[in-house]
Amino acid sequence: MKKILFLAFSLILFSACGMKKGNFLITITSKYEMSETITNFSKVLERKGYKVISRTNHADIAKKQNMYLMPTTSITIDYPAVASGLMTCNQSMAIEMPMRVSIYEELGGTVKLAYTQPEYWSLKHNIKDKNCIDILLQITQDLDIATTSIIE
Repeated sequence: MKKILFLAFSLILFSACGMKKGNFLITITSKYEMSETITNFSKVLERKGYKVISRTNHADIAKKQNMYLMPTTSITIDYPAVASGLMTCNQSMAIEMPMRVSIYEELGGTVKLAYTQPEYWSLKHNIKDKNCIDILLQITQDLDIATTSIIE
């Protein structure tokens, strides 16, 4: 049964039915500027129980090293119950927790948001248990909902 679930999940993950399926890195173009993108995305996740535990302005860090970097910020988000649940599936999941999202501005002012597709973690960490896959699917759904807040 586990093998069937894993095969079904793999087919869904690698199918071409949907813009994001099969991609290990999800990259979305925001209709907002940097600060609004960060705020809108974060607020949706916070309403779902996630907590933004840090924001790192990489352009400011680069400037202190006498380097130039286009505006680039990463936010670190956590949901302790979800993270702990995933680590009970496979302790190697700790490397993915807390989750990180990159928000950056390209030349011309286009703002992008990128994160690792949570469903990919099932392959990377050999997660086959249905309950654990359900957790990954819930995180994926939550991130999709938060992403919708910056593109609609």
